[in-house]
Amino acid sequence: MKYKYIMGSYWSSDFYIYTRNTDDDKWNLAVELKEGNPMSRFKHEVYAHALQKRHDTAKALYLYCGYSRVAKAIIEGDDVKYLVISFCSEEASKEWDDCQEQMDKVYVDVVWLERPFLNSWVYHVEENFLIRKYQNFKMDMKK
Repeated sequence: MKYKYIMGSYWSSDFYIYTRNTDDDKWNLAVELKEGNPMSRFKHEVYAHALQKRHDTAKALYLYCGYSRVAKAIIEGDDVKYLVISFCSEEASKEWDDCQEQMDKVYVDVVWLERPFLNSWVYHVEENFLIRKYQNFKMDMKK
């Protein structure tokens, strides 16, 4: 992911994935990304969170480039759960669409959790090009 100059801001090459706790809104640094594709790793972490494999105390995941938010993923809704991912720019949302997942220390884009994710979540077309929205159609989320 190449972020140099977007909307008047210079972006660093330091990427981080943060979580926000459900109970106390506390921020936690989950991953400091020094290698690989940050959006691919974020995608893997979002899929893992949506499938309840990781980040079980988190209500949201964030991808930051330096001090600037690139993306936010949050699961919303009571009866029907929606995974809503918002991006800072069209470039970032396109990067999400085009990339595969990357795991820690495996810097190859591969489908790791996408198949199980798509077996439980269905994509919703959104008018806002900075939003990606998925619905949990299996209704298997804990409250």
